[in-house]
Amino acid sequence: MHSLRGFDGMRALACLAVLAHHLAQRLDSHHWLVKGLHAGELGVSLFFVLSGALLAYPFWQAHFSAQTLPRINEYLKRRAARIIPAYYLVLLVSVLLNMLIAPQDYALPRLLAGLSFIAPYHYISFFPSDINGPLWSIGLEVSCYLLLPLLLMPLWRRKTASLKVAIAWGVALLIVMQLLHYLIVLLFMTDQEGKGWKYGIIGGAKQWLPYWNVASFMGQFLCGVIAAAGIAWYEKQQQLRHYYFDLAFLGAFGLATWMSLNYLVPGAPSQSLGQAYLAPLFSMLCAVALLATHFSRYCSWLLDNRLFSHIATLSFGIYLWHYLIMEIIRILWVQQYHYMGMEDIAFGLQIGALVVCLSWTIAALSFYLLEKPILNWARGSNKMSGSA
Repeated sequence: MHSLRGFDGMRALACLAVLAHHLAQRLDSHHWLVKGLHAGELGVSLFFVLSGALLAYPFWQAHFSAQTLPRINEYLKRRAARIIPAYYLVLLVSVLLNMLIAPQDYALPRLLAGLSFIAPYHYISFFPSDINGPLWSIGLEVSCYLLLPLLLMPLWRRKTASLKVAIAWGVALLIVMQLLHYLIVLLFMTDQEGKGWKYGIIGGAKQWLPYWNVASFMGQFLCGVIAAAGIAWYEKQQQLRHYYFDLAFLGAFGLATWMSLNYLVPGAPSQSLGQAYLAPLFSMLCAVALLATHFSRYCSWLLDNRLFSHIATLSFGIYLWHYLIMEIIRILWVQQYHYMGMEDIAFGLQIGALVVCLSWTIAALSFYLLEKPILNWARGSNKMSGSA
């Protein structure tokens, strides 16, 4: 399978957006630029759209070409090899450091929920570690990995292949996810006792739930799945790269940026849609941007530069480690390095630069010493089993 053009650049942008968002949270500044960086939380949604597109693409290729579908056991094995080693390492380190420097409530149940990827299904366990908040998304992403073949395999196994049918199937699933989201919000609304960030991270999770639920994020994931269907189909039709795809990418990216700056309330569901990260509209625009950049003449070339490709390679590790580093700095060194706690903006930016360097270094060590060898083993064993 050849690479999807522009995807490395989009993954790098998602990683940098989340990193900038968390660093900006620590600055006591109402400058328009700092406020704009808070919109970087939408990088989480872009990650889900990217994952949906990347994971569905090989299945769509096989489906539209009437070839053998990828084996589900190989798909699951590769996902496990990609997620479990790095995630388990940072989760265990985070919980251990919690025990040593800032003991947390419900430590064992939250650890077990994190290890089993079910943490996001209850507000007590939603954040497996007090000092590494971003780990919440991993459980929801794994849920999407498991739902993908369950929801799409009946279509992929059909002998007849049509883009219209593929889009109709994807849109129908997307509508179902929207209905499920609103049903979950209606049936599982949390009570008001201990609810809100003033009660700590568990109180914050109680405020996020039930809005941050699997149906909402599966909807964002499905936007990427639909984009991958379009890419695979138009490749089969030998669609040439053209500048009007550049215009489509710029239009979608520009509209998504405008939405984020004008309608996003950071850390809260949108008032009109009732979902996190302006879903599903923002994720739809991300899907359009992904399809467009793959067939663009210039945007994909600009996005897939060497720096962005390197960031994309380390993006998972940077995402996993950066917040833990920030919290260690807050607890052991600069106590005012908390939400809007840094009045000295210059010093806050210096700490931010240190966080970036340390995150980059640890992510590189994790990838090349732990993640890459396991990924190579998984790919090699899959080839051997496929040829046996």
